[in-house]
Amino acid sequence: MQAAVASVLEQGWDATTMAHVRREAGVSNGSLFHHFPQRGDLAAAVIATALHDHQHVLLTALARSPTALDGVTGVVEAHLGWIGRNRELARMLLGTGTDQLRAQAEQGALAASRAFFDQLKAWLRDHGWTGEPSFPVLHALWIGSAQEYARAWLAAPDRYDMPNAAPALAAGAWAALAPLLESQP
Repeated sequence: MQAAVASVLEQGWDATTMAHVRREAGVSNGSLFHHFPQRGDLAAAVIATALHDHQHVLLTALARSPTALDGVTGVVEAHLGWIGRNRELARMLLGTGTDQLRAQAEQGALAASRAFFDQLKAWLRDHGWTGEPSFPVLHALWIGSAQEYARAWLAAPDRYDMPNAAPALAAGAWAALAPLLESQP
């Protein structure tokens, strides 16, 4: 799997071939195709790996956050940092529609994502969120602007300065969420 992820990071998903992954992994055709009968199976495994890594980075940011302010802003900055370090994986994840991503993802990755979002909801409740607005709305307020900026950066990195935009995007997320969380940062 590491060979596939490395290949995507190096050259992007579109240029990643089964033959390249097989060579990089040092395995036979039979072995590769036993584990990944089709390219879509390999895509599902790469997506699962990328989601796991991304979610781990965000949960680590939350765990290091003593206040709601630190958690909200830390997640935005961690999200953008992960995208900056994993440009091609991020392009793969953000360039795929949600329904298509779910269809490609392995069942284990989907279950892990549900658990991840449950952890986010629990953290939010621990910091004063009452359940209103709904989590999808809260999530869009929290990460939506950063996500859209990241998409623009992925499409035209020379026109966008993501590292320098991260603090402003994090502050915007806090401005949106602060009234919905405990009154003290």
